[in-house]
Amino acid sequence: MLTHAFDFFIALPAPLVLIVAATLAAAFACTGQWLVHRHFPEDEFVRHNEVGGVIIAIAGTLYAVVLGFLTVAAWEHFTEARHYVGTESAAAADAWHMAVGLPKAQRARVRGDLLEYAQLMVAREWPLMRDGGFDGRGDILIMDAIGAAGTFKPADLSQANAQSATLSQLGILHDVRQRRLAENSSDIGGFAWFVLLLGAVCVTCFCWVFGERNRRVHLLMTGCVAVMVTAVLVLLFELQYPFRTSLRIGSEDWSAVVGHIAAMQNGAQAEMRM
Repeated sequence: MLTHAFDFFIALPAPLVLIVAATLAAAFACTGQWLVHRHFPEDEFVRHNEVGGVIIAIAGTLYAVVLGFLTVAAWEHFTEARHYVGTESAAAADAWHMAVGLPKAQRARVRGDLLEYAQLMVAREWPLMRDGGFDGRGDILIMDAIGAAGTFKPADLSQANAQSATLSQLGILHDVRQRRLAENSSDIGGFAWFVLLLGAVCVTCFCWVFGERNRRVHLLMTGCVAVMVTAVLVLLFELQYPFRTSLRIGSEDWSAVVGHIAAMQNGAQAEMRM
């Protein structure tokens, strides 16, 4: 049940999640404050403002440190995943180029595998990653290309250099692919989310114990606190899965590789069509 609900929220556009979450948080914060202040005289709250201010400063700072740390960690996680996609696609394109010095049969096999791999990323793997999956054929294509490039005996120094360079790029492609898939399966964790949500509720509820002569202004301030905290939590939620939410990293790099290979095969670079 929880898994289905989680997948449902992941599939929603980030702006919609933010609007809904912020509205619910503001409604909770303002309704709770209105109910609490309705049952006690306003002077009872005003007289404790000074002490409450010191306490909320300490509690708010502790919560801000935890929330800020996890947000930065999630952003670095997202940025690292984007770097992996760029490195992986560049390695595929470089391996396609380096294969120019291989014998004809091996060159055709390596290049065919790499082109199919790039097309597979766009057509199959990226859609599957939205659900946390991947296409196993990608690993088969990489290993087939490595087998083609690494199992022949070079006839001269040119072929030896081409073999070494191609295998180097294919090794990078293989390693970075595994890291990318690992990034897509990691998250913040249920307990961390529980701590963050508990802290958000505590900080919001603490706003209720303050007193303000103008109750509307006080409601506005409390609502703003709830919206600000919720906005950061939504950002954190969207960043934790680099390939699954509406902020996900797209397959544009792989589309560029497919287009680049097509340009090399059909353009004026005769040596690239060898």
